[in-house]
Amino acid sequence: MAKKNDGSGNKKKKGNILPVLIIAIVAFLAYKANPEYWQQGKLFEDLKNAGKKEVKTEEVVKKPEPQKPEKDPDLIYDGSIKGSKTIPAYVRRAVNTYDPNYYTFRSKFKTIFLVYPEGAAANKTLTQISEAIENKGFTDIYRVDSILYTQKEKAKQCDLSVTQKFLCEQCDRKICIINPKKSEFMVIAPTSQAAIGKMTSLNKSGDWDK
Repeated sequence: MAKKNDGSGNKKKKGNILPVLIIAIVAFLAYKANPEYWQQGKLFEDLKNAGKKEVKTEEVVKKPEPQKPEKDPDLIYDGSIKGSKTIPAYVRRAVNTYDPNYYTFRSKFKTIFLVYPEGAAANKTLTQISEAIENKGFTDIYRVDSILYTQKEKAKQCDLSVTQKFLCEQCDRKICIINPKKSEFMVIAPTSQAAIGKMTSLNKSGDWDK
């Protein structure tokens, strides 16, 4: 006897397909309602995958090395040889033909400059230095000059010009050697022996002329 076909198999197949169709329709409607959400999801996935890629050496951008700060020309720095200092640009700019120290900063000579209270000790030091310059044959290299002040008139003398003030600040009760060619100066003890010894050693080495 042949078995009756009760159609239960077809109903079972239809029952399995129906939920799939419903899910597909819901997903489609959800996409249509907010497509950006799905696009962003894809975008995040792309970014995630891109992060896993190896970075090639040539793709790495080198960071620029930090630049050294430029020096302020109006400040004092170490000079070209041991013991020397730079003459600030504002002092050099202030020099003119009416300046009492014009030849100190503009001549071809190095100047032995004494800033000291006026009196016998200062006069004796200047005389000895001047004689040494002549006796050693340094007349084409060195000259001597000074600011000799009284305590009462010191402030007035030191404010006569920018260069006068600079010399009073740097060389008071000392001797400075000013080298215009190098735009530098050197401070030494206020004695004729110190000045003569330094002139001799500088002339012998020639380092401060290079």
